[in-house]
Amino acid sequence: MSDFPFSIPRREAATTNPFNHIQTNVHGGVYIYDVPQWNGSNEVKLTALSGLTITPTSSSQKVVLDLSILGEWNNHPMSGNISLERVVGGSSTFLDNRGASGLNARMPVNAVFGLTFYNDENSTTIETLSTTFVDTPNTTAEVTYNVYLKTQTDAANIKFFLNRCVDDSNANFNERATSTFTVECKGD
Repeated sequence: MSDFPFSIPRREAATTNPFNHIQTNVHGGVYIYDVPQWNGSNEVKLTALSGLTITPTSSSQKVVLDLSILGEWNNHPMSGNISLERVVGGSSTFLDNRGASGLNARMPVNAVFGLTFYNDENSTTIETLSTTFVDTPNTTAEVTYNVYLKTQTDAANIKFFLNRCVDDSNANFNERATSTFTVECKGD
């Protein structure tokens, strides 16, 4: 019997939502990607930031994806963009608007790179892409997320240099960067 005229609520164990991340910088490896003009299906997997997994605890949970990419396109940076892919049990779904009615020949994207120009040169001015996307995977199975680079330009030899400038000489105007991809489940 308690001396208190009321009951003391018991603490419930705190629960945390699933969270995962990938963080990469140039010291972890040099990542240079050849990116051909997009033809409807030839996006290039950004391997350094792909393969991020999370397992929702309920099929009603949303998954918040936060992506920050830094790097430099060697040509036509205004044409660079990304698409996100969800893979569940071997089944792949792109999270952009491909297949939407009226899209026709337009390129589906999840995000585009912000442009930074210095005298229109493409060797010492890093570009950035930051985006947040909310996914509804409707599953409690493990979900894998991948990032794909695309470009619409038909210029030859388009390359993306992740976490660095094209010109990587030892000078204070050649940035080095860290790119991050995080996923977190939200809701019950």
